[in-house]
Amino acid sequence: MSGSVGTALVTALALCAAATAHADRHHRKKKPTATGSSDDKPWSQGVSKADQQQATELFAAGNALFEQSKYTEAAAQYERALEKWDNPKIEYNLVLCLLNMRQPLDAWDHLESALEYGEDGLGKRLFDDAQSHKTTLESTLALVEVDSEQDGVVIMFDGHQLFSGKGSKELHVLAGKHQLVATREGYETESRALDLPAGETTKQTIKLQPQKIKITRENYERRWAWWVPWSTAGAGVALALVGTGVYLAARSDMRAYDAELLSACPQGCSDAMAAKYAGDERHARLVSQVGIGFWVGGAAVAGVAGVMAYLNRPTKVVHEETRPDISVTVTPSFVGASLSMTFR
Repeated sequence: MSGSVGTALVTALALCAAATAHADRHHRKKKPTATGSSDDKPWSQGVSKADQQQATELFAAGNALFEQSKYTEAAAQYERALEKWDNPKIEYNLVLCLLNMRQPLDAWDHLESALEYGEDGLGKRLFDDAQSHKTTLESTLALVEVDSEQDGVVIMFDGHQLFSGKGSKELHVLAGKHQLVATREGYETESRALDLPAGETTKQTIKLQPQKIKITRENYERRWAWWVPWSTAGAGVALALVGTGVYLAARSDMRAYDAELLSACPQGCSDAMAAKYAGDERHARLVSQVGIGFWVGGAAVAGVAGVMAYLNRPTKVVHEETRPDISVTVTPSFVGASLSMTFR
């Protein structure tokens, strides 16, 4: 039989004997004695003998399961027993189950309840064993102490509210990563990522700072001055007009060339005559191409102006400003005062 099982059975025998004594005294209608009576114990006050008897039966059933190493089933019986009678010995046996189930946090909570009444609740031997388990748990768990001196502060630990307002609280948790968040209306929210070491105490003091007063200004701005796209469009139109003039001049030259060639060679020109007028033809065609080039350039510039006009639409720009923190400091070392301003 293992040490844990032996402890559970010894605890069971002690508790069963106490409950049997209750039942026997009640049956004989004898008053409990002033010393040694379980009714005088603080954990028995207000608990009926029927509830104590049911708790004892559930406790015994849990011990039978514990002896078979069925810790989950045994823990369920102990929890049902505690609903009837919050007895430190039942708490202690539940601790043994939870330790075997590798649930140190739950075990810690029930161990504190088991040790609430000291040796009087468990007896010297079980009390010493419980203290040994407490020492072991303290070395594997982390202890965090959180305190606040501000009203209205809500402190959350791993998503659960720890406390609010002024106060402090100690909490045993698993070693490792945790999150501490403190909030208060009108103050900056503070979030801390904690890495708590096993067997050590970590102290956290909460002191929130007032929220910065932000002034939001909205304005509509353009990329360029409003006239820039329109000026670009005007340049495109001007190029197109120049191109039109050049093209019309080239066409006029071409018509003059055709008329002169027809007049000089009504029956067709010889190679010598054609060569004489070839330069005029080339010049007219070149000027025509220049005019067309101006048209293409004007169209391209007009397209760019359209894109610029689209990009130059007014867009809303938000400017945020924070008011400065102003403090006046008067020191006895000189006459006068110092003024400091901090912009955040």
